[in-house]
Amino acid sequence: MSHEEVTQYLGYGGIALVVLGATLGLAMSIADPKSVVRVLWKRYEMALEAEVRFLFMQTTGAKIARNQIFGALALAAAAFGLEDPIFLILIPALALLPLYVLKRRHDERVVKIEAQLDSWLLILANALKATPSLGEAVSASAKIMRPPFSQELDLLLKEVQLGTPFDQAVINMSNRIGSRLVSGALATILVGRTTGGELPKILEDSAATLREMQRLEGVVRTKTAEGKSQAYVLGAIPFVLIGAIHLIDPHWLRPLTETTMGYGVIIVATLLWVAAIFAARKILAVDV
Repeated sequence: MSHEEVTQYLGYGGIALVVLGATLGLAMSIADPKSVVRVLWKRYEMALEAEVRFLFMQTTGAKIARNQIFGALALAAAAFGLEDPIFLILIPALALLPLYVLKRRHDERVVKIEAQLDSWLLILANALKATPSLGEAVSASAKIMRPPFSQELDLLLKEVQLGTPFDQAVINMSNRIGSRLVSGALATILVGRTTGGELPKILEDSAATLREMQRLEGVVRTKTAEGKSQAYVLGAIPFVLIGAIHLIDPHWLRPLTETTMGYGVIIVATLLWVAAIFAARKILAVDV
């Protein structure tokens, strides 16, 4: 056996030992319920579960997380089986995409709820003119409103039916939605109910104020919509270019995955891309 063959076999053996050690270390971390890996994974599942429940989806956070693991393993197998590292680039996207999509849908749902808020306040004010009971007025308004606001009202009423005090159920609804407009409106209802003021008149005035605030926020969203679209396009361009170049010439990007300098370029480019995304989000996050 030549010296080159011995060196080659030793290299393969070293790689096998590193892979085996990393696998055993990961397995031990997963087996320990108090390990950092298990704790972070549990937090991630809980974050997914919170978004899934808020969106009333027919799935669970744990199921989404498991599907991500299977997808990442499939991409890794494709990368090694086809000897094409382009599949490895898709693994970070697969890891970040589900939570990002759920948060986007969360924000869109909150916007829809805020758009229905002034209508609900007017409906509630009219219902209070017909019945003195706030609980009955809320129940009547829930039958008129459309989703997603009606879903939140139904959940509030179910909590009350299960024994939760009405004020606490309203606070839970405010915390669940997490909107300043909704929280302000619900706080107005609770204060008016506690102080014994003319609640229908208060709700009508609040609805008029909310319409004006929503108009101003609509103007701000319109002004920043173009900048957000440009940020999304710039964030997606690197992946589109990499995919296009890989389709044209699969070997052109090989130096990035076969040399130390190539790995350094990938790390630096990724860090700059992430920094640019966070900077764009901070610039475009206009607070009204």
